[in-house]
Amino acid sequence: MGKPIDDIPLAQRRALATKLLLNGEGISEVSRKARLSLPTVSKYKDLVERGGPDALARLRVHGGPSRLDDASQSWLVSAIKHSPGLHGYPGPTWTISQLRELIFRRFGVQFSPSHVGYLVRGYGLAYRLTYSTSEKASSASAQTLQSDVYAARRKIAAKMLLDGDSVERVSKALNISVRTITKYRSMVVANGVEAVEQLKASGRSATLGPEALKWLRAVLEGSPMAHGYETELWRNGDVQKLIKERFGVYHSSGHVRTLVAKLGLDHRMRPPKLRTEKKRLTINDETLAWVAATVKESPRVHGIDADHWMNGRLRTVVHRRVGVDYSRGYIWEIATRAGVADLLTRRLNLTVDSST
Repeated sequence: MGKPIDDIPLAQRRALATKLLLNGEGISEVSRKARLSLPTVSKYKDLVERGGPDALARLRVHGGPSRLDDASQSWLVSAIKHSPGLHGYPGPTWTISQLRELIFRRFGVQFSPSHVGYLVRGYGLAYRLTYSTSEKASSASAQTLQSDVYAARRKIAAKMLLDGDSVERVSKALNISVRTITKYRSMVVANGVEAVEQLKASGRSATLGPEALKWLRAVLEGSPMAHGYETELWRNGDVQKLIKERFGVYHSSGHVRTLVAKLGLDHRMRPPKLRTEKKRLTINDETLAWVAATVKESPRVHGIDADHWMNGRLRTVVHRRVGVDYSRGYIWEIATRAGVADLLTRRLNLTVDSST
């Protein structure tokens, strides 16, 4: 009797994954058979497509390749000798951050700043380096790298959906909300994986600087009334608005709560409304079946003068049926659980398209 697959060394499981990928098996099947995570298999697939089966054999047991091969190093030396402008970077000479980003973009390998410096000095090209004191430049490079990570996760999600994985499984595997994955599925069905890959990360930097945090702490320790709010404790939306007005940065409600908690000022915030048990008891299997059947009918059957279902229209008929005025977000959750959220999205898109 052979060993359980989990007891087989990682190198052998990589070899199995390579064989399965070359045979054309999907990411989900390879993940199951080789006992590797879905993101890992997707990374292996990209490596095999770029560098052939030997690309996986060159990986260390943990992490990326231990070094760049001769061809990669030759390319990097040439890049360092020439202007950063040829690769979209400002200035006549390179910074460590720019080279880290360039290596990551070109070879998919993230080296530490000290290792990048070691490489450049080893090539005898230290004179091609400049050490930037601009915090803004470093922040931009870090933000670009983070954007690359998000883009990679979106690509993995799209491929998994195309392979037939459920919204719930993709959401759990990649730690992305069900609502977002449902949107991705609609895009993949309509326009393929490319539609999701072309999405750009939204929002601004998630971190306020030390001075901004100092200002925010002082404000939260004071009374909301000093800023025109008629409450004794701060509301989440009011803090969002203050940050937007003061710094021109939008933070989600969740990030505002995280920020306040890190400042140790939870006690200065109004507690969030607790979800009542009435919701849990009302939205049972019978109601979910009713929602699924309702969305497949015309809204006119339910007294709504429209041809397509939208979130707000479904919210209206659910309120009539169960007597609870749910938020738009919870209505979306109900539609998702009923398996018809994609119908709402698709029909909404058709309505928007027809009006443009």
